[in-house]
Amino acid sequence: MQSSGAGSKKVLITGSNKGIGYGILKNLGKRPEKHTFIMAVRNVELGKKALEELSKEIPDIQSRTEILEVDITNSDIIDKALKTLVSKNIKIDCLINNAAIAWKGDAFNIEVVTTIFKPNFYGTIEFTEKFFPYLNDNGKVIIIGSRAGLIKNVKSESLRNLIMKDSLTKDELMNLSHKFYEDVKNNVYEKEGWPRSAYSMSKIFIHAYGRIMGKSSPYISRNIQIYSLCPGWVKTDMGGPKASLTVDQGIITPCFLFDLPCTISENQGKFYAESKVIDF
Repeated sequence: MQSSGAGSKKVLITGSNKGIGYGILKNLGKRPEKHTFIMAVRNVELGKKALEELSKEIPDIQSRTEILEVDITNSDIIDKALKTLVSKNIKIDCLINNAAIAWKGDAFNIEVVTTIFKPNFYGTIEFTEKFFPYLNDNGKVIIIGSRAGLIKNVKSESLRNLIMKDSLTKDELMNLSHKFYEDVKNNVYEKEGWPRSAYSMSKIFIHAYGRIMGKSSPYISRNIQIYSLCPGWVKTDMGGPKASLTVDQGIITPCFLFDLPCTISENQGKFYAESKVIDF
């Protein structure tokens, strides 16, 4: 991989062969700092094709990018990817958790919840925590979330208060995610005050995870920033053709967060939309 220039960062982006992840890679790849990249994708061949296409606009991007097979729903593949990183003595400056899925159609049952939560919540957490030791001090973790994950979507005031309490721990958050799972499984989710949306809850919980980690000593002691964000409704495979924003518009907020000074502020762990903090 080509050596980096002054001010260059090593950036790992999951799901970066298309959509918002690809857009972020293209934006950062065009910059004069000559950032270097780990393109974390489920399908290496699709990653290669995407990188070849990008090289038409950025001739040296292939020499600055390593493709890494990553499926955040598969622990064995995550571990294999991590071993590759370690074997090459690679450390990263910014981890962008972009990989996620949505369910097409109106179905809502335990299968839908399991399918959505694997990448959007549990997989994102597992990937982040396994790669965290290989994140440089003064680094960043950026989570691509959604306005679908606003806390107002939870009908129960008591559940909203539990999720949003300042002292919420990761263990308590995981217990709440298990409760959601069991309540859907037992068909009492409506009675308990949950929304009829696995996608919405996966994003609410991952936003809450960002808040929790933002206060944790591993992040604070190493001056590592963490944020979640909504890119907007973007024309991608997931967003669909009716979405109101282009990919170039959708990457504005994640790139804004990438550009923030490497100092933890009062906005640590918070949720952004349109490049500003909003209450999630």
